[in-house]
Amino acid sequence: MRMAAIVAALTMALSVPAAYAGTQVRGEEPTAAAASAHDEAVYVVQQKADGTTYTQVYTPAAGVTPDALRASLRAQGVKGVLNGAPTARADVGIMACAPYVGTAAAWCGHKWAYGPFNDPQVYFLDHSGDSWPVSDARVDWYQAPGIDAYYRWYTAGCPGGGRHCVNVYSGSYGTAWYGRTSASTTSDGYFVDGSVKVELNDQVTPNTYAARRSVACHEMGHALGLDHNGSTNSCLSVPEFPQHPSSDDFAVLNQLYPKAGT
Repeated sequence: MRMAAIVAALTMALSVPAAYAGTQVRGEEPTAAAASAHDEAVYVVQQKADGTTYTQVYTPAAGVTPDALRASLRAQGVKGVLNGAPTARADVGIMACAPYVGTAAAWCGHKWAYGPFNDPQVYFLDHSGDSWPVSDARVDWYQAPGIDAYYRWYTAGCPGGGRHCVNVYSGSYGTAWYGRTSASTTSDGYFVDGSVKVELNDQVTPNTYAARRSVACHEMGHALGLDHNGSTNSCLSVPEFPQHPSSDDFAVLNQLYPKAGT
């Protein structure tokens, strides 16, 4: 299984955001660093006129290489598909941005605002089908230091009051990817409320508890601000559907959200 990829729409007339400076853009060849690292991610970036940046993270399905996914997206008319990723960490074989701990890393320029709380409060609003253990995957992320993750069925709505919500969907989305996470961020890197969405692909993810919990855990980790993990003991890593985050993932979240918790 290939566990990672970030994709978002970028109009060719617009510039690449500062968080992605030095990244290869559509039509460019990968740099040596990008080509030599563990290149699981596919990035497309859209800089909007209001100053926000829209991105999507795609997790390629088994047997789908990053280059094949890039080609598929371009064939569909997606603009601004990057050939590489923002930062290569050759030491652990991943594309990643700081902060990072061990084999885990942050998703470049993506984090939640604290609001009135000592930990950001993030609610996963579940629209997914019965085969997706979103509630179980959320339990892992609730254990993470620095941020609090909650579960709600979507009909309960977002509670407001400085709390944040991520909508989680499932459906048949083709055969190229397991899951994707979409988000808009402000110029200072904070998620825009109402913009963050997780989509879980029924069509290619094996209908087993382990596989679907792993994919849900992976995409929900992105929605909290994490990127990919170069180890195989984390749901944010690559093969064999690991079901849980690692201690390194938790440590990165603790750096992203260092305020003393509640």
